[in-house]
Amino acid sequence: MGSKERQLSYSIAFKIEVTNYAEKHGNRAAERRFGSPSTEMIQAWRKQRDDLIKADKSKKTLCSCAPKLPKLEECVKKWITDHRKNGIAVSTKIILIEARRLAIEMYITDFAGTTSWCERFMRRNGLCRHAKTTKAQKLPCEYERKITVFYKYVINMRKKLCFEKGTWMRYL
Repeated sequence: MGSKERQLSYSIAFKIEVTNYAEKHGNRAAERRFGSPSTEMIQAWRKQRDDLIKADKSKKTLCSCAPKLPKLEECVKKWITDHRKNGIAVSTKIILIEARRLAIEMYITDFAGTTSWCERFMRRNGLCRHAKTTKAQKLPCEYERKITVFYKYVINMRKKLCFEKGTWMRYL
């Protein structure tokens, strides 16, 4: 391929259409009809035809990105969902630390726990980076009543200590 040529990617729906045509008319006829895919590509797609039919038609590849350590990923996902249900924010660094800890507990020695693993794990499991807010960020219950009580306390203390509005500034 020359330096100016661009490699194209084709949707699964297009690949199925091309293979259907190639089944009836041949690979070279399909190449002439559809233009850009080569006979080698069409031949490879015909070998993958059964998998292409089963695959998600909106995607372009058959890459399933299946996890190498499904039990570990299941435990990490459960840990993340439990923490998020409790309103605890979970960052990618914390996920990696917990994943490494769980890997050690499960006697998994070949787990690196890199940021790219974390990104793929999040994508595979439909998790997003944006974490829920923590409990510390929520207003306390009955906050309006507490503010009113505090305001009354300040007024009473000001009267008791004979502070008028604006006079307290000279004591600073």
